[in-house]
Amino acid sequence: MQSFFLPRRYAPSKATVIGYVSAGVALDPNPFGVRRQLSIPHPFRRFGMAILHVTGDSMTLPDGSGIPDGAMVLFDRRDIMTSSGHVYAFQHADGSYSIKRLALHQGRPAMYSDNPSFPPAHLTSSVRNIGRVYAVSLDGQNWRPSGYRSWN
Repeated sequence: MQSFFLPRRYAPSKATVIGYVSAGVALDPNPFGVRRQLSIPHPFRRFGMAILHVTGDSMTLPDGSGIPDGAMVLFDRRDIMTSSGHVYAFQHADGSYSIKRLALHQGRPAMYSDNPSFPPAHLTSSVRNIGRVYAVSLDGQNWRPSGYRSWN
């Protein structure tokens, strides 16, 4: 009798940097000419992972923590189930990207900045959730979880 073994599937070890993402006003959609890949440490590997560079400080907390300007975020394109308090990458109708924390504002889903000087923006049908941000890196080598923030 012949037995068949399915090979164990491992998550990829590299993620593609797909572009820039705004942590403030949505950026003009300029795709990268050459896409590069970064090695991802084992605990952060997922099948749907991709990387975006952050520009802007709307996701930086007043104490300087959070997701600062110049950081890289690792997001999971397969994790689009929205849950209040998590950070998501959103694609706007013009093709630009932004990262925001999802929560309710006046009873409707809205994109919130961690920086209190930026007002919340309601989600519309033209804004598409492209995945949950789950890790942040300042140098592309050392990653930390992005964290969950509850809203009162």
